[in-house]
Amino acid sequence: MNETSSFNECCSYVAALVQERARPHAEQHTPAITISRQFGARGRSISKKIQDALRDGSPQDPIPWTCFDEDLVEKVLKDHDLPTSLAKFMPEDSVSEIDSTINEILGRHPSLWTLSKHTVESMVHLFHLGHCIIVGRGGNKVAEGLSNVTRVRFVGTLPQRIKQMINVHGMSSKEAKYYIKQEDYARQRYMKNHFDCDVEDPLDYDLVINTDHYSDEAVVRFVLSAVAAKQVE
Repeated sequence: MNETSSFNECCSYVAALVQERARPHAEQHTPAITISRQFGARGRSISKKIQDALRDGSPQDPIPWTCFDEDLVEKVLKDHDLPTSLAKFMPEDSVSEIDSTINEILGRHPSLWTLSKHTVESMVHLFHLGHCIIVGRGGNKVAEGLSNVTRVRFVGTLPQRIKQMINVHGMSSKEAKYYIKQEDYARQRYMKNHFDCDVEDPLDYDLVINTDHYSDEAVVRFVLSAVAAKQVE
């Protein structure tokens, strides 16, 4: 799925929400999902397949299940009337606090704290609306205590993740190992800096899956079962 089609799906999600909320009906306990993942553990591809499976399973839903990964940045900027040029300052491992402070003083963009606050506010809003899959950005911590949200993490051994990066992105083994270590460290640092937690702590998730041992389709079934089970608690 390319970035244009993914962004269009997010726009469709928002449009459906506007129409649905205009109708009088009782408040519903609408489910949502967060996905945390080690780099190379197939998190992005599986997240999209979870979205597709949920849509196929409930084609009549007025609000379609929608996956927010990179598109979450676009939503945060729109929600808070911020210029799209700020997108480059909002990776999961943001620019340094020193660079951020200098740029803030010069009036170039808000502080990292402000951008992080806006991101959390947008995620909370999405979780309450439901039928969303939030990938990364500490969604598991933001959703802590929200009974409608199933918090999932995908992990894998380093050799298997290296193999995944070689097969999918054509990297050499050395390149894959380098990028995996860099990205894993960046995500650990992001969670520590923004939520003061260890991204690897299994108690921060409802379901942790080692994707080494299962196909994408099997992982999708596990996640859907967990979502369904949580709805009947």
